[in-house]
Amino acid sequence: MGWNRAVDRLPTWPRQLLTLPSEAKRVMLHESEYAQGLVADIDRYLGMRRRPDLLASGQHFNPIAASSATSYRHLLLRFASHVIGAGVPAHDIAGLDDLLQPVRVEPGLRRMLALNKGKTSVTISETTGLLLTIAAHLELSQEIRSALAKFKVKLAKRDSGGMTLKNRDRLRVLRAPGVLGRLLRLPEDILSRPLGTQRAKGLRTWEDAIAIGILLYCPLRISNLANIDITRHLQRAGKKWVYLVIPANEVKNKRPLEFELPAHLVTMIDSYLAARAPTLCTPTNPFLFPATFKEGPVGISDLAGRIKRRVLSEIGVEMNAHLFRHLAVMIHLDANPGGYEVARQMLGHSSVSRTISVYSALETIRATQAFAKEVDKLREGG
Repeated sequence: MGWNRAVDRLPTWPRQLLTLPSEAKRVMLHESEYAQGLVADIDRYLGMRRRPDLLASGQHFNPIAASSATSYRHLLLRFASHVIGAGVPAHDIAGLDDLLQPVRVEPGLRRMLALNKGKTSVTISETTGLLLTIAAHLELSQEIRSALAKFKVKLAKRDSGGMTLKNRDRLRVLRAPGVLGRLLRLPEDILSRPLGTQRAKGLRTWEDAIAIGILLYCPLRISNLANIDITRHLQRAGKKWVYLVIPANEVKNKRPLEFELPAHLVTMIDSYLAARAPTLCTPTNPFLFPATFKEGPVGISDLAGRIKRRVLSEIGVEMNAHLFRHLAVMIHLDANPGGYEVARQMLGHSSVSRTISVYSALETIRATQAFAKEVDKLREGG
């Protein structure tokens, strides 16, 4: 990666680019690889969950947010990929009824466990819970629901509420001198580079930079980031002020989010919007991050993967999209110890107790540093 960066930045460096071996493990199939009807059936179900018929007889449930529907869709398609990867023919899964058959669910879950070293995980646990919920909503047989309930019990894993050790390790790297500064300057550094002869590639690089820039100031969930609509979510108040506004019905916790974008980020966004059509999309595409050759937005997993790869290649740090939310709280708490209410509002949590349970560990390092200073004072004075 260092060699290839030198090719871009040093005029005297040899022009030969090196090919990086791919370490990606492809799990998620492309939507065209599923049986015709499965994706449509999933979308029909999630549409019902988002906008339930309040006058319908029988079972009633509360509507889910758009971000939750997006997450459920991803979980279901990813699980279907595991089922197919376990040897079930794709054409045998033509709808949710087919996917929820225990004889197909079990090999899918076994494959997920095998890829996770034989251990359950929050994602596996959430998947079994979602499958059971859907079976109830679709009024499948009690035999099917009982089998799915057993899977759920056996693979249950509750979120501890705190930050994982892996995320704490990754945040600790960002405390190293200069590393955080490089990350904070990365979007502007990228936008300062010319697009080059490969215009589409250059514009996608700008797009990655803007996504990272937004996450640094607006700790959104990846589903909300990928679906930013420049006509609805970017609200301009005069020439100087631009606000990113996400309505409550599109947020997981149904809490509206609003952020004022800094001037330099607005300039970056405007430069990108002025240059992207028709290379990446049509001039009428309303999404800030458009899908390739489509009118819709980029796929959530695609954008998340790009962000992760971009940060790793540019500054050598493991940084997934969700970690930006943790980073935002770390920066805030470092400057404002105990400032959990502001952190709660930034993240859109429904209660401050949830914020404290997840992020209280971030203050440990500041507390231990303060204690060390007191010990130093006593040592130097005595």
